[in-house]
Amino acid sequence: MFVILKRILTGPILTALLLACFLPQNSGAADHTNLEEGIPLQVVDAYATPYLNREIQASWKYERTRESEEKLVLEPRLEYGFARNWQGSISVPVIAGNADQTGSGNVGIETLYNFNAETLFLPALALSGRADLPTGRESAGVDTTLTFIATKMIIPSSRFNRTHFNLSWMHNRGANDDERVDRYRALVGFDIRVGRDTVLVTDLFRELTIKKGERSTMFELGFRTQLTPFTLIGFGASAGLGDQSPRFRITLGFQHSF
Repeated sequence: MFVILKRILTGPILTALLLACFLPQNSGAADHTNLEEGIPLQVVDAYATPYLNREIQASWKYERTRESEEKLVLEPRLEYGFARNWQGSISVPVIAGNADQTGSGNVGIETLYNFNAETLFLPALALSGRADLPTGRESAGVDTTLTFIATKMIIPSSRFNRTHFNLSWMHNRGANDDERVDRYRALVGFDIRVGRDTVLVTDLFRELTIKKGERSTMFELGFRTQLTPFTLIGFGASAGLGDQSPRFRITLGFQHSF
């Protein structure tokens, strides 16, 4: 299964994303209601970026662990709507600080497919698949993530209030003795427009961490603000709940369509 997923993600998706940088296409306006991971929270919605839209994205994340260690993660990303209801992305996180830096420099390749539009009773539904290639620090094997995503508007209005559910399965191909091979994350989120160009986002998630015997629960709150028709920024803050969760996390995000 993982060999097939690797071929899907590293073949036509990678080619389409690289070609997107050079194709003379018209840019679509940035969509501040389309939630992207890290811009500024973990929650994502079930919608793909518009067809042929290209985006440069980046997130800066500062985290303080329960052991009072510090981690700073910079993750640039290129995203492309290579087909209708599909998107693909390439990202490379760079990790600094005195906390664990395993995975810094890994190339992540991800694709998302929206297979059901929202109706009166049914939510919008999507699946995303991600492969993290072992190109970075102390990495071994191709790690994979499969995520089910559901998004539903609560009450139709100009405030655009929506609920989200994300369920992820993460497979650690090159696990060490003290690491889990398979782990999971469950997340519930909510967003609402609080101004013409600003969206309030919040979520709560619980996950099995990569280290055996540990779990993490975090509450997050953030904003996404559209600065221009093509550019938006996001700011988020997260608090750990429980003895095994990070103490807190601060995130800044940037997104530009071109």
